[in-house]
Amino acid sequence: MNISSLVKKKMFKETLTYSIGSFGSKILSFLLVPFYTYFLTKKELGEYDLLLTTISLFAPLVSLQISDATYRWLIDKEYISETEKAKIMTNSIITLCIGYLIFCLGFSVYIFFNSFQYQGYFIVLIFLNCLLPLLQSILRGQGDTRQFAINGILTTFLIVVFNVIFIYLLKLNVEGVFIANILAYTVACILILYKVRIIQYFKFKYWDPKLIKSMASYSLPLIPNLMSWWAISSASKFIILHYMGPEGNGLYAVASRFPALLLVINSVLLLPLQDRILKEQDDVTFNRLLGKFIVFEMALAFILGILSPLMTKILVSKEYFDTWQYMPYLYLGVGFNAIAGFLGLKYQKEKNTLKITLTTLLGAVVSIVLSIILIQYIGLQGISISFLLGFLVVLLVRYIDIYKKDVFNFKFFIIIALPMVSYLSILLIKKAILCF
Repeated sequence: MNISSLVKKKMFKETLTYSIGSFGSKILSFLLVPFYTYFLTKKELGEYDLLLTTISLFAPLVSLQISDATYRWLIDKEYISETEKAKIMTNSIITLCIGYLIFCLGFSVYIFFNSFQYQGYFIVLIFLNCLLPLLQSILRGQGDTRQFAINGILTTFLIVVFNVIFIYLLKLNVEGVFIANILAYTVACILILYKVRIIQYFKFKYWDPKLIKSMASYSLPLIPNLMSWWAISSASKFIILHYMGPEGNGLYAVASRFPALLLVINSVLLLPLQDRILKEQDDVTFNRLLGKFIVFEMALAFILGILSPLMTKILVSKEYFDTWQYMPYLYLGVGFNAIAGFLGLKYQKEKNTLKITLTTLLGAVVSIVLSIILIQYIGLQGISISFLLGFLVVLLVRYIDIYKKDVFNFKFFIIIALPMVSYLSILLIKKAILCF
């Protein structure tokens, strides 16, 4: 068996393992939509989605996005000793704990003057949404993809079970969703702590300000990047709340959950690709895989967009059927985000995380400005179009920066042409539905 075959076999095995670990937890956000639409009101669904959106904004700030640096430092496990491993884990956990304590102090001051509903759930979920990714990064960094998969399956199973118990049986409505997530995440964290024996590695004597500074120099530029990504994907929900109220958010929450299908596939593919590309010495593999990835993403986004009316009719209650018309744009936006993420691996490899931040920030500004303008004229459709255009800007700027003179090739043509083809197809489908 030649080297190429061995590499492909290893990559297939890693992709399969990551699929098992990631698929369940990621697809859950899609599969639970029908369940939520039958047991939660539009207002409750909007409140739940808004709280999760806020958590996704604060989690990178609280954790200093140290999980990314932890993975990047541990991935060279062949070249580091057990002591160095322990130092990386210890300083990562200390950084997270300090960030969380500072956040708790600031949050205590805030709620003293401005208390809000579900604030207790919010503070607990913030911590768990910081801790679990860090622990999962440690698993990945150590190459323990099997435990990563097992943990993902278990987390998914627990979320489903707890949702059924607290929403269907105990009738706790939106509070049941929060409790279900808290319990499932807590169990998942405890199991990783036990399995990886992090307590054994964690020692205060390994506290190293220089290491923290080095890791932070890698992870800190990713915070504005993630916040910019949040601005493209989630800030629109606050804009919807202002112009259309909680019910508008409830409708958009349903529409935005469906593209989780494509998000699942992307997350599964990008994890092994990240492992491989960061270890490669040259760009041959990166260039070869990029073309295939673009074609795959665009084709999948297009097909899922076309199937949106049928999927919505089958999977959600009648009052949410009209949300299908926002989905094709969201699918395409998720596809653009994935390709931009793939291009971002080039920057990660070079440890040039600042460029990741600057390009995403530009896309965020475009998305927010367009959202504010378009929602006043075409409602929620304006939000979905702004979502698409925001990620398209990120993709194009990164692509042009990386390839410079060799920009106008076949891959570039696909990126530009498909949104126009998709838009025309959506108009035709809409007309056909209205006719019948």
